Amino acid sequence: MDGKIETSLKNPKYIRLSYTLGKASPVHIGLPQPDIKPINQISKGDNYNTSLLTVENHCGTHIDAPAHFIQGGRLISDYGPDELTFSHPLVLDCPKSPGELVDIEDVSKISYENIDCLLLCTGFYQYHDTDWEKYLEQNPGLSPGAVHYLREKFPNLRCVGIDTISMSRYGHAEEAVKVHQTGFMEKEGFGKPLLFVEDLDLSALDGKVELEQVLVVPWQVDGLDGAPCTVLARIKT
Repeated sequence: MDGKIETSLKNPKYIRLSYTLGKASPVHIGLPQPDIKPINQISKGDNYNTSLLTVENHCGTHIDAPAHFIQGGRLISDYGPDELTFSHPLVLDCPKSPGELVDIEDVSKISYENIDCLLLCTGFYQYHDTDWEKYLEQNPGLSPGAVHYLREKFPNLRCVGIDTISMSRYGHAEEAVKVHQTGFMEKEGFGKPLLFVEDLDLSALDGKVELEQVLVVPWQVDGLDGAPCTVLARIKT
């Protein structure tokens, strides 16, 4: 369904904001493609079906924990369900051209003081299935200054998600480090270190949908700095 509202439901309560992970999923340049290898197969005489999954932990829709860029930072397995449930989400519609930044000018429009989860809708999800070169190499990103602003201004903010392959622009290594470290560091005057959710499918959020709650469900694997995840959103009715 990939985030689309099922037509069979007249008044859906939940939508999915994460992509289905498969062999053909676009992944960040330099990462291996996911591989799904059948092991046991009923069609070949086995009594059951099993498969071997080979997946880099930052493939598909995934969540970054502080340990991704901070030595000694929290792992994704350190987070409990309550810390991955967000009851004051906000979708920020901020259309961006290839390579453009979501900057302080964009996030300063937010007036929801209790916000705990911010979803940045740049519109770049439209290239996820149609133009891999653009999606992977020309993605918009969040500026370090915008991250700093968010952490100072909104102490209850715990999660930021985006509809691009990464929170940072491809080809801007120093900027990428600063974006992530600013989001994940512990610092006086900041709220709790953020979680970043990347490669979101926000195609169902057309401006007419208001969210009541966002649930992030990562793969439960011990010791990882991040993991593929399912993201569900409850719609206000």
